[in-house]
Amino acid sequence: MREQYWSFYFSLKYKEFYYKWFRSFWGRINWAISGFCTLISLSCVAAWGIWKTYPILWTVLICVSQVIQVLFPKLPYNDLLSASKLIANPLDQLILKIEHSWAEMDYVKDFSDEEILALLHNYKLEYSNLVSQFFAASYLPNIKWCENKAADECKNYFSTTYSSQGGSS
Repeated sequence: MREQYWSFYFSLKYKEFYYKWFRSFWGRINWAISGFCTLISLSCVAAWGIWKTYPILWTVLICVSQVIQVLFPKLPYNDLLSASKLIANPLDQLILKIEHSWAEMDYVKDFSDEEILALLHNYKLEYSNLVSQFFAASYLPNIKWCENKAADECKNYFSTTYSSQGGSS
């Protein structure tokens, strides 16, 4: 049972890091799109006054920029980005409880398989409720860059926090 508990703990920590890198990835994309639209709008207005040779080009660029800005909040990943921001704190609290229970198993008392099973069930249920609350019927896409960053950070976290895989002596 300890192995299942450890596996769940490890996978949840990985997901926490994945959500973090997902926010970073799409946050940068949001910033780039917003910056692009702002620069296009500003430069088109400035260029329109200076260069009257291609007024249709500047009109089209401004229109495209405005359409992007109108559609921007409706992009499907924006909801996922918001959800990944909102789940961060409750997930962190859940992981702290899981980590505390793991430390108890290692240092305070010997948990029976039934006790570990009950803890595992409760934590899985709590995580399932968080996912249902924040992500409803949608799932985060698998983005290789985010996966690699989360795996690296997870490996680093567990190698520095626990002396060996599984944390037991």
